Amino acid sequence: MKSRILFLLLVIVSSSLWADEQRPNVLLISVDDLNDWVGCLGGHSQAKTPNIDHLAERGVLFEQAYGPAPLCNPSRTSIMTGLLPSTTGVYGNRAWFRDIPKLKDWVTLPQYFRKHGYIAWGGGKIFHQPFGKFSDPLSWDKQYSKQMGTPFPPKEKRHLHGMRPKFANEILGRLIDWGPLEQKTEQTNDWKTADKAAQFLKQDHQKPFFLACGIYHPHLPWYLPKKYFDMYPLDSIELPEHKEDDLNDLPPTGLRMAGKELKIIQESGEWKNAVQGRLASGSFADDCVGHVLKALESSRHRDNTIVILWGDHGYDIGEKKIAKSALWQQTARTPLIVRIPGVTSGTRCKSPVSLVDLYPTLIELCGLPVNESLDGRSIAKLVREPAANWPYPAVITHSPFWHGVNHAVRSKEYHYIHYRDGGEELYDAARDPHQWNNLATDPKLAKVKASLKKWLPTKNAPHFRGNQK
Repeated sequence: MKSRILFLLLVIVSSSLWADEQRPNVLLISVDDLNDWVGCLGGHSQAKTPNIDHLAERGVLFEQAYGPAPLCNPSRTSIMTGLLPSTTGVYGNRAWFRDIPKLKDWVTLPQYFRKHGYIAWGGGKIFHQPFGKFSDPLSWDKQYSKQMGTPFPPKEKRHLHGMRPKFANEILGRLIDWGPLEQKTEQTNDWKTADKAAQFLKQDHQKPFFLACGIYHPHLPWYLPKKYFDMYPLDSIELPEHKEDDLNDLPPTGLRMAGKELKIIQESGEWKNAVQGRLASGSFADDCVGHVLKALESSRHRDNTIVILWGDHGYDIGEKKIAKSALWQQTARTPLIVRIPGVTSGTRCKSPVSLVDLYPTLIELCGLPVNESLDGRSIAKLVREPAANWPYPAVITHSPFWHGVNHAVRSKEYHYIHYRDGGEELYDAARDPHQWNNLATDPKLAKVKASLKKWLPTKNAPHFRGNQK
């Protein structure tokens, strides 16, 4: 009760009484492709992520947080602009939002904080890339790290599993690989990004800060220092739960999104190796996150810094498919943790939320003027009262070049998918967490479908394919 009262007092006074130097700092940590394979969410029983788990013990863990899109660039564009993909037309990885005339001068999340007296430093993968136009230099006072990931091994040590020629998807065929590196953790770009963020936190600053740190892993390929593979002996790896006939009740577009990569990996006898690589990559990312958080805890900013940890979308490593780019729970759900010193204390929120809500949420938490032009809605209410009534679902959008704009609507009770060609899927969230039983044709659930359809975007912006110059 005391923590709730303190939070309310902070919100009340922040909008009018806080001077710039008294406003809370923001530490935004993004972890690419982070799914529920973290200890605190229990997506895989063997996942070892003590640093993320410790943050959850001191924050609010949103158990049902969803990326606006199950693909990096559209999701990150949505998060950093506060606009849904159906508003921007950014559905793929090649489109850059500032190339769209109406968004050329759009004020992003870090820009909004700069506009209201903050300094904004960004490093690693926050937007789609850590460098060049896809890192949005306009958003930052300084980009302290323009690198990401880990080194690649020599060509002769890549794709030793021999599967690459079997993959029809050229990009996935190039990325689906894993293997140990001789380099130490401290020699990797992700760690160097984390360390530069840590050094920033150790310094004094004349203004409140907005510090963003982007960790590339566990994004493919899973090339990692050997010690992370050693954490997960291959003979003890547990495979995800999988139903062989799971895809039999899917409409045609759902089948296309599933792809055939999982079948190739299974038939090649590489599934355990893939799971090992993914678990190892998650533990590596957790170490990078921990390095930043430990620097914050030992700094003078510890008690005046809001921490937000998020992934851009989920990732499937065998429950239904391999990779992302689909509208199911596994490919859209991602951890979201919000920690406010003196306010949050290891609670969980079960309401579905979208990461497009981060922009307005941080504005409210820091007492900045409301930005009325955003699609997202503030979830500050859920931060202070995780069990509060929340009637809003999360909307997820995916639009491959080959088949229109498709959406999913996730409520507390159901996960509904509506494909552009009219195909549908409907899953009971509580009774069918793996989404194995498509209930879309059940006449008893017609009213449920109708209520969820009301949340589908009524207008979908044209597919902006991008200016590659």
